Amino acid sequence: MDQIFLTLLSWQFVLLGLSIAGITFVIRKIVEYVMAVSKAAAKEDTLWEKLILPILPVLLGMGMGLMTGLPFPAEIVTVGARVVFGLVAGLLSTLLYRIINATFAQKIDALKTALTKTNKQ
Repeated sequence: MDQIFLTLLSWQFVLLGLSIAGITFVIRKIVEYVMAVSKAAAKEDTLWEKLILPILPVLLGMGMGLMTGLPFPAEIVTVGARVVFGLVAGLLSTLLYRIINATFAQKIDALKTALTKTNKQ
């Protein structure tokens, strides 16, 4: 069981999850801009908000699992295993982004506090 957690916390998993989150962010911004400009569909369109947007990271992860040029852990050698790895990375991509974003924000705040204390002395 520990090997599964090590694989899920590997740099490959984090990198894949963050790239899925980034691609999803770009696609979301483009689609919502086009929807706002064309006024063909409202931003609150339930098809977009309730169906497509939630499953987009999972589909992207599965698609990225089919790619052979991406860095996958050494234990994941078959296409099916890569697809499942990508699927899980897609499922957790938003959570990964939020955790890493919060960690960076916390580190930056700590650095600002330390620099402020240094400048006051």
